[in-house]
Amino acid sequence: MQVELEPLESLSQDTLTQLFQSIFPEAAPHWDIQKDIKKSFKDVVDDCSAIAWKEEKPIGAIICVDRDGLQIDHIGVLQNHRRMGVGRMLLRHTIDNANDDVKARIPKENQAIIELMEEEGFKKVEEKEDHYLYVIETKS
Repeated sequence: MQVELEPLESLSQDTLTQLFQSIFPEAAPHWDIQKDIKKSFKDVVDDCSAIAWKEEKPIGAIICVDRDGLQIDHIGVLQNHRRMGVGRMLLRHTIDNANDDVKARIPKENQAIIELMEEEGFKKVEEKEDHYLYVIETKS
């Protein structure tokens, strides 16, 4: 499977919102994806964010923001492309391009991303009612 990473600007904000709605079709009722993506774009860190493309189709994305440090705000891959290394590719892109430690708030029920983050060296540093906070120290 040939997957290429492109800058976040390779998709419009609306198309990126549609991609995340496809990735998380049964998102929690309180999660307004469009509003959340719009908020992310205000603080986006372009060098650490990316869209994964297979042929002419976006199949995943990672959006990183600067909120009291570098934070993964969204990461996801379309259902039929999961468990093929695309999420790992997106996560490695962020780690490799980060100039600071990377943190991420991960919902407790998302076991797949928790396993991936731990495999990539992220450490759980905090537990809240509905999520964990993970951090990885980068090269700097």
